[in-house]
Amino acid sequence: MYDTYRATGAWGNYPRTARMAADGEPVRILGAWMGNRLDECEIWSPKIEAIRSMLEKWTRSRPTLEGKRHVVQMFVGGMSQFLTTVQRMPNPVITRLTAVIRGYLWNERHTPPVRMEQMYLPVNQGGF
Repeated sequence: MYDTYRATGAWGNYPRTARMAADGEPVRILGAWMGNRLDECEIWSPKIEAIRSMLEKWTRSRPTLEGKRHVVQMFVGGMSQFLTTVQRMPNPVITRLTAVIRGYLWNERHTPPVRMEQMYLPVNQGGF
C-alpha cells in the first residue's frame, strides 16, 4: 500500500493530499507515537534528554538529598508519566532513566553510598 501510494500518489479511496508514513516512521497522535515497526527506545530518547537537561539545571541550585527526592518525584515522574501510560516504557529505557536519576541523586559518583533497592523501600523502613 505504502509503495503504491508513494509511486503513484493514489491508493483506492485514500485522499491524494494525505501524508502516509513509512514503516519505522513514527507519527504523533494525541501525544502517543504510532506506526509500524517502530523502535520504542528511539521514541523515548528526546524525553530522556529533556529529563537529563532538567536535572542538570536543578543540580546548579545545589538541592539537598530531600530536595532531590522531590525534584525526581515531581519532574521526572511528571515528564514521563503520560508517555509511559500511552506508550509503555521498554526495559532499556527504564535502565537509562534509572542511571540518569541515580547520577543526579549521587552527583555522578561511580559508587553510590546507598543501594537502589534500599532507596525503593518506604521511608518508615529506611527508604528514600
